[in-house]
Amino acid sequence: MSLTNALILGQNYTRPELTRLWGLGGIQALNRGVYTPAKQRIIFLFVTRNKQSCLPQYRDYLEGDLLFWEGENRHGSDARIAAASSKGEEIHLFYRDRHHSSFIYHGKVILAHWIRHETGPSEFVFKVAALEAQEVCAAESVADAQVDYHFLTENALNNIDKQILSKSRGVAQRLFRGNLFRLWEGSCAVTGVREPKVLKAGHIKPWAKSELSEKVDHFNGLLLIPNLDSLFNEGLISFKTDGAVMISDKFDRGDRRRMHITDDLHLRRTFEEAQPYLEFHRSVCFHR
Repeated sequence: MSLTNALILGQNYTRPELTRLWGLGGIQALNRGVYTPAKQRIIFLFVTRNKQSCLPQYRDYLEGDLLFWEGENRHGSDARIAAASSKGEEIHLFYRDRHHSSFIYHGKVILAHWIRHETGPSEFVFKVAALEAQEVCAAESVADAQVDYHFLTENALNNIDKQILSKSRGVAQRLFRGNLFRLWEGSCAVTGVREPKVLKAGHIKPWAKSELSEKVDHFNGLLLIPNLDSLFNEGLISFKTDGAVMISDKFDRGDRRRMHITDDLHLRRTFEEAQPYLEFHRSVCFHR
């Protein structure tokens, strides 16, 4: 009998409760992020967004119906997880926002995208079947691309172009947001605010002016709190090569003060790959 038969979607579970439910001899098998029970064609992921400081700080996020997950440093389970669908295995998710709390059982997830890294953890993106809110690009159209890539291949992008241009902009927009959370470690690129509900994932080079590959390139993005996101989109602020803020002369000084926009604001990090996008924003979008 499959271990999933005893589980209820959306139910909270602790590791000790699962140990008793599944009749395991001890909790040790569940203490890792990946549990592969013997004689079962199933893989369980135990994912914690905010981890204890003493543990490896993998960058894992549940964003809508997409799970962004980093594999193990030693790559012990990478190959099995990547091949699960073709081998007839299922992957199921237990997820929690914070350590020392219970996990929510989200059921089956489907691999949609992955990047293999030789050094450091590989990057995986899964579609969470139970959380899927609308029809978008079939996960298999991405998973079938048998190559390594930093973002979606041109072939895969062409397959989902209609979804990108749809009202939700499809799976590419959500991949973009999730990868921005990874790039900026889940916090605002300027202020460091970490509340995901208020963080906006915006393009540096605007969506409408970007090539297809640029639309999903996370280096073409900033994770910002709403007031900074709006000001950046309207061209009232921009950022120099070193990350220092630029404030438009057309931005009313009284409003600057009321919105706490000062000359000492700056990007917490700069990336060489982002410089062409920032140069485009300064040249084309910024109101001097």
